[in-house]
Order: sequence, then structure tokens, then C-alpha cells
Amino acid sequence: MKKRLVWWTLAVTVWAAVGAAAQEAQSGFVISLKNGSTVRGRQLSRDEATGKLRLAMSDSSYAVIAPEDTAAIQSSASASDSINIRLKGGSELRCKEFALSGDIVTVKLGTATRIEVRWNEIDSITFAAQ
Repeated sequence: MKKRLVWWTLAVTVWAAVGAAAQEAQSGFVISLKNGSTVRGRQLSRDEATGKLRLAMSDSSYAVIAPEDTAAIQSSASASDSINIRLKGGSELRCKEFALSGDIVTVKLGTATRIEVRWNEIDSITFAAQ
């Protein structure tokens, strides 16, 4: 009986570890929250009425996040992944990370280069794996 319990515990532990590793390996947006936790997803949008962010994590699950709760929004750890911010008028910014402050999006383009863009100037924000 004890052997069976040990095997079931081991199987559940391995299953949980594989699931956690798969989530870490998933490419997409990584939102760091001010409370220290992170949320990952593939699609990011903003509700114009409430101003809250909607992060789709799968076809059937999503998270609604208040912009003031975010510390940073990054692409996944892969060196070839990036975030495309398409502006109204046709311009496009490509970055690895951006931050939110009210209606201002601060796009980090390099180690010392940042550009501030207002939400109403943004057409779309998409994740692009190359």
C-alpha cells in the first residue's frame, strides 16, 4: 500500500514539474506584476472602456490585469522573440520589453533608449516569434 502511495506521489510530482517547465518554455508575453508574480500569454489587448489589459493564456483562459498592477511586460526569454507595437499611421516599434504608467506606454528599445507612446496612438500590440 505504501509503495502505491509513493508511486502516485512521484507521478503527480513529475506531472506538475513537466507542466511548470512547459509554461516556462512557452513563448509569448510575460507580465511581471508588482506583487512579484508573473503571468504568461500569447495575446495582449486593452479594453478601451475600462483600460484593463486582457492577456489570453490559451483558447479558453485569460487574465484581466489592471495596468497599475504591472511592473513590466516582456517577451519570453528566447533571444529571437520580440514584441511588435504597431502605431496608428503605419509606424512599428519592435522591442523586448515595455512598461505601463496610466495612458503612457514606455517602450524599451535598448539598454538606454526608451520611447513614450500614448495608448490612443497604438493600433495593436502583438508577439512575434521569429
